[in-house]
Amino acid sequence: MQLTVSKWGNSLGLRIPAAVADALSIKNGDRITYELKDDALILKKEISTREIFEAFYGKTMEQLTADDIGPGSEYDWGEDTGGEIF
Repeated sequence: MQLTVSKWGNSLGLRIPAAVADALSIKNGDRITYELKDDALILKKEISTREIFEAFYGKTMEQLTADDIGPGSEYDWGEDTGGEIF
């Protein structure tokens, strides 16, 4: 598949085809990170905390209740082994 580079103000832009955006769940306003590797441009969608919670619980953040998340608790990692100060 080929994309066309277009002028966008003083920058250049790529248009993402709808099928690709749907497949990657990319929507208007999403943040994308990029990496230059050799002669390739690698684009990755940033995943927000909201999206992580919604994917994990299968509900929107507004639908979540305290019962979904469960009681708060602490985890005991065992005795200190170094020079930790808490």
